[in-house]
Amino acid sequence: MNLTCPCCHAKYPLEAALEGAAAGELQRLLAQAGPLARPLIAYLGLFRSKTRALSFDRAVRLAAEVLALSVDGRQLALALAETVEAIRAKRDQGQIKPLTNHNYLRRVLESVGADPRVCPDPPACPDWTDQGAHMGAPLRDTPPTGKRARAMADLAAWGAGDWLRGRIADGLAALVALGLDGAPGADVIRRTADVWHHVMAGRCDIEAVDAPRVEAAFSGLIQVAGKWPEPKAIWAHMPRRPAAHALPETPPRSEEETQRGLARAREIQRKLARGMTP
Repeated sequence: MNLTCPCCHAKYPLEAALEGAAAGELQRLLAQAGPLARPLIAYLGLFRSKTRALSFDRAVRLAAEVLALSVDGRQLALALAETVEAIRAKRDQGQIKPLTNHNYLRRVLESVGADPRVCPDPPACPDWTDQGAHMGAPLRDTPPTGKRARAMADLAAWGAGDWLRGRIADGLAALVALGLDGAPGADVIRRTADVWHHVMAGRCDIEAVDAPRVEAAFSGLIQVAGKWPEPKAIWAHMPRRPAAHALPETPPRSEEETQRGLARAREIQRKLARGMTP
């Protein structure tokens, strides 16, 4: 079925119009995802077959399903990064079948959460996928094995207990999840975070005022980062501190208060004239 453009009267297939609408919806979802957008795009690529592109309509459905899996953005970014690394490693070994569901990601989410579980019956488990790998086999209670996942876990531990370190950890974890060129390895990520903290601590020292500014700065930096940024790049995206509220003006004295003050001053003068202290 063909449609006719009301402007130029050109004819085009209905399928193309639907794909265009789906493409717009996908862009909206990715914009709402914020720092999760890039790891989510990498994850969606795992569903693409070797010979066919992923349709926008299916990409929209998959993206919405992923974003509904967890309200914890950092946990979801960690799971996405680890899933992408694991599946790409399998493909490097010749296992190239595309994903068909989110079972792998769900199991990774469980493994990076607070309650790791072990599936007692792998062949009967619904998370046994057509790729021949059981994603529910002993989920670890040890640190994650993926490089990015280890770095993000280390950042979470580094940032615990301090508001500024916590905000920096969240921002750097989002940058790690993007897979930017020049990103520090898991073995030096804490030292990298220390440098960022050293750069920012002197100018971000009031939690109530500066915590929202730091979050906004990392959000802006993430949107434009093409490679791993230097710490000083944060200042280009740091909002100004809100203007301090002026103290209320002292109300003028009444005539009665003025006369009492003058009388008190004259009394002090008389005492001083007699050689007495005030």
